[in-house]
Amino acid sequence: MSTREPAHGGTTHPIGTSRAGRWVLCVATVATRARRGLKFHFAGWVLLAALVAACGSTPVATPNASAVPMSSDSSGATSSAQPSSSTTSGPQSPLPSPKANPTPSVNLFAVVETGANASQPGTVAIVGLDGYAKAKATFQPRVGPAVPDSYTPLQGVAQVVGTGVYYIDGAGTVRVLRVGSQPQVVARFRLQPAQEDIWFAVSPDGSHVVAGILTLPALGPIVPGTGWPTLVGPWKFDLEMAAAGGQTNTLVHSESAYWPDDQNHGWKPMFPIGWTGAGPIVMEPAHVTSQDAWTGGALYVIDGTGKKIKQLGGTGCNSAAITSSGLIPCSVATSNNVTVRDLGGAVVWATHVGGSTAWDVHLSPDAQAILNDRQVETKAGGIVETPSNFGTQGWLDAQTVLGRVQGPMSQGNLSWVGMGDPTTVHDLGFQGDFVAAIV
Repeated sequence: MSTREPAHGGTTHPIGTSRAGRWVLCVATVATRARRGLKFHFAGWVLLAALVAACGSTPVATPNASAVPMSSDSSGATSSAQPSSSTTSGPQSPLPSPKANPTPSVNLFAVVETGANASQPGTVAIVGLDGYAKAKATFQPRVGPAVPDSYTPLQGVAQVVGTGVYYIDGAGTVRVLRVGSQPQVVARFRLQPAQEDIWFAVSPDGSHVVAGILTLPALGPIVPGTGWPTLVGPWKFDLEMAAAGGQTNTLVHSESAYWPDDQNHGWKPMFPIGWTGAGPIVMEPAHVTSQDAWTGGALYVIDGTGKKIKQLGGTGCNSAAITSSGLIPCSVATSNNVTVRDLGGAVVWATHVGGSTAWDVHLSPDAQAILNDRQVETKAGGIVETPSNFGTQGWLDAQTVLGRVQGPMSQGNLSWVGMGDPTTVHDLGFQGDFVAAIV
């Protein structure tokens, strides 16, 4: 079915299905990392060609539920549809066990979808546990930067603040989607067509948005004897702040001829990753690009001028996330596992969950459990045995994990497992990637 921004009134319609649109590495450590809109973007045309030849682009399984045709009126509103069963292919969910999972306490959550010929998401929706959208919008996908022989970790295109889903498009426009209303423009950050990496954060009351924009050099001639392009021109960074619906102001601007990861002349951008009562939280990435693992970077509170006020999480804490209560899942050089720390750096919990890819690590809402893309652990009970082929994406509530069954060359529908019976996968019937719960 065609996708459209929802008509006023928040009518219900099913999520459209689409290919995941991802590149899959034939390397175990990162083969399942490309989720929620392609967290990394590979560059170097020979490298891309080799990946396609070796792995192929990711096909998508037919969902376990499809929509009955819907009627529509002149306003674009659609009537609700009832799901009907259909034959499935690709990764399948395990059969239910006799155990019971409690019904999740959260009914609405945000998801993104990636189109058939795209590497970045172009659809955002607010969905119920019945697998149907209560609000939905399409937008221009981002274009990730290209770098020689490595990848650039990208922030997800959407995040939840309050009852709204804030999402950014390829032109740098931030909009908010809520049930019952049309998407609204919140802020505009001007982007070039390519070679830009943008991270943003929204204040808890939705009144301000801060964005960090790293502009990479343009692609130049291929390096002789390789398939990698050269980078021509300076690196640029801008930290910008906008009042919701108001003007965008530049807080920090810098340029350098040197790569940010240069060991002798390196410098660091500041990427917003959250907002607490103390103010906006930015990450100084330990590495702007990587060939394998990526653990985030040091976290700082900044003031209204973009000045760093205080480092969070203590010395040696690398992360890309912080909870609203100020807990940080830290990756440290002395351990392969994540330690949860408070703002001052005190260790709250030494987990057994690996932290080699910071974008995969998520604390539960009550901070009593944690997951990465393959492991789930509770503070009270230790590692939780989930199906070995279930790739976790985040917490719906303190007892419910969302994710997708992983096949050799494809991903299944978005699904959930409960901590009461973590071996049973509940299929939501559509292809999409979890963003966050709406509470």
